[in-house]
Amino acid sequence: MKTARCILKIVATVMAFVAVVCAVMAFWDQIMDLVDTIIDKVEEKRANRCFEPEEFDDFADYDDSIM
Repeated sequence: MKTARCILKIVATVMAFVAVVCAVMAFWDQIMDLVDTIIDKVEEKRANRCFEPEEFDDFADYDDSIM
């Protein structure tokens, strides 16, 4: 009886793994579109962050005018 339970657990695990693989294969295009969208948004945020003015840019002219 223990052997049968062990075999059934192994079969169930293998079937669950195969179901996940089939689902990934069926929706591969949609998964890759989602990944591409996320990567594009992250790159866009990184690119926009580089062009943000520094916190004290307003005072740069003031320092130059004193000297």
